[in-house]
Amino acid sequence: MTVIALPKPGRWVWDARDRTRALRVSPHPEQGLLNLSLWRDDVCVGTVKLRPDEVSGLVAALSDGLARLAAPPAPPVRAADVVALETRLAAVESRLATDRLPVGRLVRSLAGQAQHRISGLLRG
Repeated sequence: MTVIALPKPGRWVWDARDRTRALRVSPHPEQGLLNLSLWRDDVCVGTVKLRPDEVSGLVAALSDGLARLAAPPAPPVRAADVVALETRLAAVESRLATDRLPVGRLVRSLAGQAQHRISGLLRG
């Protein structure tokens, strides 16, 4: 009679895209290692054996990645919105420059006088 050994306890994590890919996590306490095996369908296509200190680094990386996924995404910035804001900002800066600087008031005054003289010349 043949005895078939049962697989060691492990945990399966299925790929989010489909059920044909999976990762199996299996402890190997006799070796002091944790085995990660990558499966396609029912075929193991690769393994990685990790020491406990390496596992802690992997857990930290997974936690960091999960935290980034949990953060709300920044709203998308549309080019048209940027152009509109830049245009409004330029207009405000222009008004501030001409309203507050003595040179700006002088230019406006001279422009008004010039417009008045040109109007007078055109009339008559």
